[in-house]
Amino acid sequence: MSLPLRVLALTLGLAVAGCVTSKTPLLGPDSRVLPFLPGAKFETYERDDARAPWKKNDNLSVFTADQSLTIREQDEAGKPKNQDTTTIHPLGTGRFLVQTHFVNDGHYAYGVLDIRNGEGVITGFGCKGIDQAAFRRQGGKIVKEVCELDGAPKPLAILRELAAKPVGPQMRYVPVQK
Repeated sequence: MSLPLRVLALTLGLAVAGCVTSKTPLLGPDSRVLPFLPGAKFETYERDDARAPWKKNDNLSVFTADQSLTIREQDEAGKPKNQDTTTIHPLGTGRFLVQTHFVNDGHYAYGVLDIRNGEGVITGFGCKGIDQAAFRRQGGKIVKEVCELDGAPKPLAILRELAAKPVGPQMRYVPVQK
């Protein structure tokens, strides 16, 4: 696996309010991939949208994956930061759908991971930035600035459409050379 595919991104950017969610996972275990080496360390940067400047976070991010390719974030001491889990699913060359289960909130949130110039950039699907009328026509529901996919007849088609032109908060993951 080449370095750009090891340079991963995960879902801290999906933790913000106003995202696209579901109560059950929409992406199953059969399509999971792991485009990085477990234990890889990353400097992280975030921004509210693609026009804003990047802001560097103080702490490094470290990710690990189990045999089912379920990913967890760890602190620098190797302990899990929280109970949230993430899975990554191929969308195209260098592009992936990201699904994060927020255990305390009881929902799944979605975004797209792009591998660019040796770095991973995740864009969380921001409910405010998408075409809400089209989302509703496709069966989605908007509740308190959250776009819910539950009940939509083709939720994966909606996710793929959102991934084509993702709009929302972003996280950038830059690998730390050992």
